Amino acid sequence: MQSRVLDLPFDPGALRGLSEKLVRSHHENNYAGAVKRLNAIRGVLANASFASTPGFELNGFKREELIAANSMVLHELYFACLGGDGHSMAPAMALALRANFGNVERWREQFVALGKALSGGSGWVVLAFQPRDGTLVNQWAADHAHALAGAVPLLALDMYEHSYHLDFGAAAGAYVEAFMDNIDWAQVYSRYQLAVHGASEPLGAAQDEVGDALLLDTRRAEIFEQAQTRLPGARWLDPAAVDHWAAELPATRSVIVYCVYGHEVGRATALRLRAAGLNARFLRGGIDGWQAAGRPLEPKGGAL
Repeated sequence: MQSRVLDLPFDPGALRGLSEKLVRSHHENNYAGAVKRLNAIRGVLANASFASTPGFELNGFKREELIAANSMVLHELYFACLGGDGHSMAPAMALALRANFGNVERWREQFVALGKALSGGSGWVVLAFQPRDGTLVNQWAADHAHALAGAVPLLALDMYEHSYHLDFGAAAGAYVEAFMDNIDWAQVYSRYQLAVHGASEPLGAAQDEVGDALLLDTRRAEIFEQAQTRLPGARWLDPAAVDHWAAELPATRSVIVYCVYGHEVGRATALRLRAAGLNARFLRGGIDGWQAAGRPLEPKGGAL
C-alpha cells in the first residue's frame, strides 16, 4: 500500500519564530520527499526476487527503506506536535514529566540541551514512552535509523539542517528555542495517554479483586489534598515520587494502585512498580468508579 503525504495540521503562518517559508519547505521537500522515496523503494522490493538478489543489494534497499520509513514517521510526529503555545499542558502530563525527570523544567533542560548538542550535524531528539517499565525518556538519534526498541515516540525535534537553515542559518540553538515555544502539548498528552493505556490494559483489576492486596492511593498530590475520602485501608503515596518509595514496598504482597478515574496516573504507576519487581495492578475506574458503584469509603485523614 502506498503511503500518502499528510497535510500540515496547523496554519504554517501562525507559528512564533518559525517562518511559513521554512515550514512549507520542510514539509513539501523533506517530509514529502521521504514519503515518495519510501513508496519507490517498496515498489522495487515488491517485485524483487529476494532469493536471487545479491546480499549487498538487499542490505542497501532495506537500509534505505528503514531510513525513509523512520523519516516519514518522525516528520509526521514533528509537525503533529507543533501549533501550540509551548507551555500549556494537562496536569497529568506535567505529573508524568515530574515523575520521570524530577520536574518539567528538568525535562526541558535535557531536551533542549540534546537538541543543541546535535547542531552542526544531524539527527533527532525524541521524547518517548517505554512500555516495558512505564517511563519516559529523552532519546538521542544521530539519524533516521536510530530508534529505542519498543518505545513509543511522543514528541520529535528535527535537528537536520533543513529544519532550520532558512530562518536561522547556523544558529541552531535559536531554532530549538523557537520549536519549544510552539509545542502543542495537547497532542503530546494524547499520544502519551494512548501509549500508557495500550501498555497497561492487561493489568487492570476489577473492584471485586481488591481483596487483601496492598491498596495504594496514587492520586496527584493536588487532588489528594482536596479530597475528603479514600478507599478503606488505602495508603497515599505521591505518584511523582514513585522511584523513591517503590523499593520500600513489600515484594511478597500484591499491590493495587488507584487514581481518580483509572486513567494514565494509576496505570503508569502500576507499570513502574512492575518494572521494580512488584506484582502491581491498577484499579479500573479509580476511586470515581468505586464510589459510583456504591462501595464504601472512609475519611481521608492523613497519609499513612
